[in-house]
Amino acid sequence: MKAWKILVMTISLSGCIYAGEYNILPVGDVLASFSGHHIDYLDTKEERLLDSERLHETNFKSNKLLTAYKGYSVANTKSYVKNYYVQEAIIAPSDATMTSGVSPAEIKSGEKYEVIGRTFIDEKLYYIITSDLSSDIFLTDTDYTLQPYLGRIRNNKLIILDNKYRVSPEGYQFEPITKSRVLQSDMVSGFDIKYEGVQNNIMRFTLMHYDAGGSTGEFKTYSFENIPGLVEIAGVKIKVFNADDSRIEYMIIVD
Repeated sequence: MKAWKILVMTISLSGCIYAGEYNILPVGDVLASFSGHHIDYLDTKEERLLDSERLHETNFKSNKLLTAYKGYSVANTKSYVKNYYVQEAIIAPSDATMTSGVSPAEIKSGEKYEVIGRTFIDEKLYYIITSDLSSDIFLTDTDYTLQPYLGRIRNNKLIILDNKYRVSPEGYQFEPITKSRVLQSDMVSGFDIKYEGVQNNIMRFTLMHYDAGGSTGEFKTYSFENIPGLVEIAGVKIKVFNADDSRIEYMIIVD
């Protein structure tokens, strides 16, 4: 008789498992944590770095006749990093309801909802969406189409409730909204070549090479005989046409 009772209890327990589109256990069941779906949580409060690019800025035009006065730049360049950030959410474009045998779940037009995570069900990706309900969450596909199920989170796993809902209007979709921001860093690296005049028929230049966002640098002095021709400083080719102690006429040569 005792064995028979155990068998009946086993059959009753297995009957609580929904065998339709998803494998579902009752939320209150201790076995729910073993049957739930893994959640890949998203940070809803922090911006997400979408892309980065490195920018270079120069103060000279190549292959054009230029003039620089004593103490001023002949050529300089600066490098920056520009970061693109996004913060994503979704908004209800109109009212909607989800009804079943229990109280309907309502969605209010114009209300913003957060995408708190992602999950795979039967190898298909779904988004987990906040709701106005006390403990239930919405599900959408990757097009933000509302699914006819509610879920709950137990032990960091998604449990699908065994009530199937009717979504009205049918095929209801949330609209994604994205807040973006572009942040340009301080200078990452660069250099500045300055003309320091002529002394004893010698042209003088100084080079300041910046690193670590301009907080550190290397200073060098360059000297060349004061004759027309090509000189090179830090890989920059400078064709000198005329120079005296007050100014220099030159061209930056780019092959």
